[in-house]
Amino acid sequence: MIDTVILRIHDIAKYSTLIKNLDVQDRNGFTTELGVVDRGEMLSLIKSGYRKPKQFISILRMNRTEDFLVKSKVAKHMNSSNHYELTYFVNYTNNYLELNFSIPKYVFGTNILMFVEHFGDKNYSFHMNVNLEYNIRRSFNLLQKFLKFFFKNEFLFCPVDFKDVEINRIDVCFNQVFKNHDDVIKYLEYQKRITKKYSRNEDGERDEYFSDDDLKKYTTTIMYKTNRYSAKIYMKGDEYKKNDQKQHKKYNERGKSNYFDTEKLQSFANRILRYEITIRNAQLNFLHKKHLFRKNCRHFQRYFEIYNDVLRKEQRNDRLAKKIGAATTDQQEVIRKNYSYEKISPEERKIKRYVSSLFTQKTFFMLDVDNLINIYNEKTVDYKCDKAPFTEPLLLWCMDMLCDFMRQFQVKELQTDEKVRQAIQFYNANHSTKLPETEMIRFYQDVRRIGSFKEVGRFNSLSRATLFRYKSRFRKIGIFENNLIPLTPDSIPDAPLDLREYHGVTTFSPQFLRRNTVFFG
Repeated sequence: MIDTVILRIHDIAKYSTLIKNLDVQDRNGFTTELGVVDRGEMLSLIKSGYRKPKQFISILRMNRTEDFLVKSKVAKHMNSSNHYELTYFVNYTNNYLELNFSIPKYVFGTNILMFVEHFGDKNYSFHMNVNLEYNIRRSFNLLQKFLKFFFKNEFLFCPVDFKDVEINRIDVCFNQVFKNHDDVIKYLEYQKRITKKYSRNEDGERDEYFSDDDLKKYTTTIMYKTNRYSAKIYMKGDEYKKNDQKQHKKYNERGKSNYFDTEKLQSFANRILRYEITIRNAQLNFLHKKHLFRKNCRHFQRYFEIYNDVLRKEQRNDRLAKKIGAATTDQQEVIRKNYSYEKISPEERKIKRYVSSLFTQKTFFMLDVDNLINIYNEKTVDYKCDKAPFTEPLLLWCMDMLCDFMRQFQVKELQTDEKVRQAIQFYNANHSTKLPETEMIRFYQDVRRIGSFKEVGRFNSLSRATLFRYKSRFRKIGIFENNLIPLTPDSIPDAPLDLREYHGVTTFSPQFLRRNTVFFG
């Protein structure tokens, strides 16, 4: 469920021995970039009021085109099992050592396998481990156990204080296993026809995580990318063939063995449709501040209510201003008589600025923190802090993003007109607010004829608001935009969002589980 992590060990001077050991082992591959600075140039910057090295570097980099004032090292480090290379990056400017690697590749040698418990592990139970929710609940404990093992195993004589280790990025993923490769291809093509439920509204505002504006479609991949996170669905077989299979073959040739059975790995990968979300520091900060930060502090929650109320007022005032600006002079007078701007007091604006500053402040998510940092993130206090613990609830919110993303792209076949009519009639018989049966059936017939909600909206030139209204009505009777009409006489392929098929394959193919037995023993 967890794939790539980027860890940053802060305070280079404290871990100089660790870095020296890495450099001794990994002489090839690192780069150092330096720039010569004229003394007059430095004096000029000092006179302008600049004092910090970071400020000098930023300005010098902006003013130069051919040289840089950056000091860094980038290299590959072979793990202790000698089957996987992880990347490390020493940033002397920002004072941290960065480790970038895939946990499943480190443990198993491939991320075709997920970082979950498998047959033979101490706590493995087929009945429990086929359940998606169970594996999500176990993910934080597995991550903690792995990180303790990782630092002890890789840096045995250079102990690392977890209070110095930041999780800067984490990728969460899931492998949906189909019957064969053809089903994977068909299912991905159907997914490309689905509109995201988090589309932009009439004012162009994004409601939540993803929107159609962020969507990119490729032959074997669907991708959403923003500054805070990215999400993608892709055919694992094609990705493995293009990248990891070559590395596995090289490893087999070097070791003169069949350590990685590339044919069986390729065969299994061909059946996998991969869902993956890359969550960067900005998104971790967003999730933490929205769901976890001071959630039990009544004082802060009162401020947060005022903050949200001010945002709503500002949005309403902006919409009213746009409406007045687009109207004629006579219409403007009518609008002003019927509508008025929401009043926002100076105290409310002050509270909004305070909460905004807390929410936009960059936060470093550490593996361990002092008690004062915990208090800062739990209660309203009179001191500042830019750190927070990387906790189980935060990881669960990351997993919630993944599950929500997967559910939105689960494709189902459209029902017959008669079944839809019966569902509408049943709903109307049990609710005071009725659904327009004739209008909905007419729209549904268009959906069955054209193929999807999105395509009907485009074909009939429906506005966003009208299409959203139809979607809302059909959701009440259990029909979603994920319901599509098959493009071929065959039905839409189906694969449940669980690990039953996954564990069925890995349990009876033990050669897949080439793993670090020290960790899983």
